[in-house]
Amino acid sequence: MAKATGRTVAVLVAAGALVLGTTTGASAATGTFVYHTQPGDVAHTLTDPSESRCYPVGRSARGRVDNNTDRRAVLYVEKNCRNATAEELEPGQWVADAVFMSVQFTP
Repeated sequence: MAKATGRTVAVLVAAGALVLGTTTGASAATGTFVYHTQPGDVAHTLTDPSESRCYPVGRSARGRVDNNTDRRAVLYVEKNCRNATAEELEPGQWVADAVFMSVQFTP
């Protein structure tokens, strides 16, 4: 009887962990986000970026930006995804001459 109760508890704990693991945490965008930095027009890629995480890109992010993810990309003028937005790119959109310091992906 003790073994059966122990197994039952173990199964319930595992099931609870599975449910909690799938309902919490940030989801990831699928695809790539490509931006360029200057000087040199150097391409940088974020692959499957996390949703709602802020990605600082530095002061030199300028030029073409391609949002090839399945999430909206919000480009911010300042670091840490604060204050004014520079651009908002829907999935599949691009812009030729963006200037921004951070990006965040939203549903």
